[in-house]
Amino acid sequence: MGKLIVTPGKEPRYRQIVTALRQQISSGALAIGSRLPSSRALAQDLGVSRATVVTAYDQLVAEGYAEARRGAGLFVCDVAPIRTPQVPPTATAPPPPPKPDALLPGAPDPAVFPARSWARCVSRVARIDPHSLSHQEDPLGDPRLRHEIAAYVGRWRGITCSGEQVLVTSGAREALELAMDFLVQGEDIALEAPGFIPTQRFASARGWPVRWLRAGARGAEVPRQMAKVTLLTPSHQFPLGGTLPVPQRQAFLQAARERNGWIIEDDFDSEFRYAGLPVPAMAALDGDGRCIYVGTFSKTFSHALRLGYAILPPALVEPFRALFQHPSAGAAITAQRPLAEFMASGQYDRHIRRARRLYAERYAAAADALARWPAALGRFERHNAGMQIAFHLAAGPADKDICKTAASEGFALRPLSPHDPERRTNGLLIGFCQGTAEDLPQQIARLQKIIEASGRAEGAIF
Repeated sequence: MGKLIVTPGKEPRYRQIVTALRQQISSGALAIGSRLPSSRALAQDLGVSRATVVTAYDQLVAEGYAEARRGAGLFVCDVAPIRTPQVPPTATAPPPPPKPDALLPGAPDPAVFPARSWARCVSRVARIDPHSLSHQEDPLGDPRLRHEIAAYVGRWRGITCSGEQVLVTSGAREALELAMDFLVQGEDIALEAPGFIPTQRFASARGWPVRWLRAGARGAEVPRQMAKVTLLTPSHQFPLGGTLPVPQRQAFLQAARERNGWIIEDDFDSEFRYAGLPVPAMAALDGDGRCIYVGTFSKTFSHALRLGYAILPPALVEPFRALFQHPSAGAAITAQRPLAEFMASGQYDRHIRRARRLYAERYAAAADALARWPAALGRFERHNAGMQIAFHLAAGPADKDICKTAASEGFALRPLSPHDPERRTNGLLIGFCQGTAEDLPQQIARLQKIIEASGRAEGAIF
């Protein structure tokens, strides 16, 4: 461990300690797994109070730089180095071509996946309990995984539930469709506009009457007449990105109770909030059992696992269990017990903290680059959350045409208009999770040129 220096000044001493240790951990000067000095020893060495060091250590643990092991002390976690974004190259140095699928929205970075830790978990389960990799004990999912999910949503989302209320599915989409199919029962459903295309198509294919909830910067407004089922993305509205304020969440729950209806909460990427404290899940505010909570591991962990889950109100557990009597129903079993082990060991929480730090760095780089675009191109809201940024085009060509042109140059951004059944939206969904803080400003500058060239071809003036 390198020498730490704490000096009197405007910055509190505990922050000086956090900054110094954070830099040493990120740079590799402090090796992964190495033990940090005791708070008493470090306080004595620095000439500060022990409380100051304890506060600094607590902050490092909260950010995922270190972990506390009972009776053993504090140890350095496996974190990726955080790099300061570099100044974009001058105009004389042409930017490198983007990698395939550049600016892909809503997709986690495969390089962030903790492959070795995950492999060790799978190997351990295969040695100790190989039967669990092929035998499904409960049709609602592996009991240990359901228990770990219940504990996880309690820690991260404030939801009080038991493992018995958890249904493991083959992704969030299956959970959403199961809930919709079970609850609508020939009545109406309310969906956000713009919103998630697969749920829109699912409702249309079944001929359900749909009430569109117009979504804005702060989510959807409570309608005068509630539908039997309302599907919301309150923590991070998809695709626009806003957060539904707590009073509106409570108003939706009250209206559902009065209508004798239901709310399905799609909480697809709430872990990735980069400023302030997370807003509690809607299900955490539900005292009447009117809200089904849907989560996924595809955004936080890996698309390849194809695992999601639903937290059912107690009254719906047995009716849903009746749907899953066939042994082939629900999610594949192979990854469930290893994931339970991974969560129980604390590695999943550490992975999320690490991913959130990296994505926060990349979000800032992308948002700063978009902020440099001319106002004539359009606007975006800096929500400091999620895995994509919605940019609303002010004028010029259609978003689909821009995305088609950009795709020919290696970009994978998506148009906003297909998400809006009322055809009022023209914009771009721009991803950043698979980029780097160094590359994103160059890629977004190149995208700006594509938009401006497309606008000039149609006679638009930017």
